[in-house]
Amino acid sequence: MSTGPTRIVPRPSERAATQRGRRSSTVDLRDSGSRSRELPTTSRPAGPNGRDRSIRSSFLTLAGVSAGAAAVAFGFLGLTGRADTTPGIVVAPLLTTIAFLLINRWIRPRLGDVTAAILVAGFGLRMLGAVPRLLGGADSPVYYREGVRIAVALRNFDFGVDTGRAIPGTGSVRYFTGMVNVATGSTYIATFLIFASIAFVGQVFFLMATERALNPKQFRVLAIGLMVSPTLAYWPSSVGKESLSLLGIGLGAFGAAKLYDRHWHGLWFVLLGSFSVGMVRPHVAMVLLIGLFVGLLARRHHTRGRIATHLTFLGLILVASMVTAGASATLFGLESFDGVSDVNAALDFAQQRTSQDEAQFVAARVQNPLDYPWAALTVLFRPFPWEADSAASLVSAGESTVIFLLLLRALPGLFNSAGQLVQRGQLLYSVAFSAVFVYVFSAIGNFGILSRQRAQVTPFILLFIAFGLGAEHLRNRRRPASEKRR
Repeated sequence: MSTGPTRIVPRPSERAATQRGRRSSTVDLRDSGSRSRELPTTSRPAGPNGRDRSIRSSFLTLAGVSAGAAAVAFGFLGLTGRADTTPGIVVAPLLTTIAFLLINRWIRPRLGDVTAAILVAGFGLRMLGAVPRLLGGADSPVYYREGVRIAVALRNFDFGVDTGRAIPGTGSVRYFTGMVNVATGSTYIATFLIFASIAFVGQVFFLMATERALNPKQFRVLAIGLMVSPTLAYWPSSVGKESLSLLGIGLGAFGAAKLYDRHWHGLWFVLLGSFSVGMVRPHVAMVLLIGLFVGLLARRHHTRGRIATHLTFLGLILVASMVTAGASATLFGLESFDGVSDVNAALDFAQQRTSQDEAQFVAARVQNPLDYPWAALTVLFRPFPWEADSAASLVSAGESTVIFLLLLRALPGLFNSAGQLVQRGQLLYSVAFSAVFVYVFSAIGNFGILSRQRAQVTPFILLFIAFGLGAEHLRNRRRPASEKRR
């Protein structure tokens, strides 16, 4: 019996052989140019069809319209004098064009025409999402102003310039903003949109991380969800921590997927992702590493080689966890994390700092397992529509309601495929990340802060929705016609 890793999708080198040898039993539900998958359903010829071409055209049109609308909006804002956004007339379409060329060159051959078009549309939506974010962001101007100061020092080769704030933390964002300003010539709108592009890259890596864990239907649902989500198009599309955090989460998820398939180069993505998250939010980096370790438990075969691999990964994760734990303790005003009491002290600190302003509410702290359902509902889906007190919170509440209803619709598929959740590392990793995230962020007592922080876990929630809806779809297709009529 083979003890190699279970492979959900054939490698590129096997694509031609798979199509020739199994043409009668292979269905290719994903886009043109993608890898085929074996499913016990009716065969369909590979290659683009009219429906796929129509979908691709629609998403490319959406990309063009979004980027064009963003350019017009930036030009209008520049004329009003509210912000230095006039260069956005050129920058937004230019970045969208660059994204199109890169996706067409690197992503389309791997994921297919339709998925590539969905990603280009998602990038255009992020250019458009940067417009309201530009008007509503309070931290971005401060980051940019400090970044301009740091950029002057960097141009003079003063790499040890004082950021004025702690590193890891806010100081890291200021320093990175200075680096971006060096490249953009300290043009505000260009720096702003570069940060939006960075968050987009992280979401693309997250999508690619799920390629082997999902079937074609699930994969396309996830791609659309990631690209059209208002939370992911709005909050990270600015100069701030969300962009770097989402980049790190995406890189970490992609590296974890590679490690679960015993590809050691995935370790570099994990380290880079942990570094990106840890430099701005070390406590989220801890959540990422915990999820990575739990995902290792999904390996079904425990041969000597795999046990050695697990031990190696465990050692590396423990070292990285100690580093992020120390940084997290400093962030929360503690000397170290030595036990449960220190964790509770950190959560108390977070609750006190966030339970203020008009958007405050009573935090749904997890004190025992019975508190978890309400905490999960609060962290992932509040504010409810009747709790919204502004236009931004109303949009957030509307999206959360839609996601909640979709999750309810996906529950039958999730329950019927629960065994796969514990057999596939990437899915188990997502469960662990979401569970620990709910525990850590249950201490947040402010809807505005919670909505912004939620962008970090939204990709995982969308993954569960896609997994459940796709599983439901395939199960219905397998049922005989006579059984459906009953």
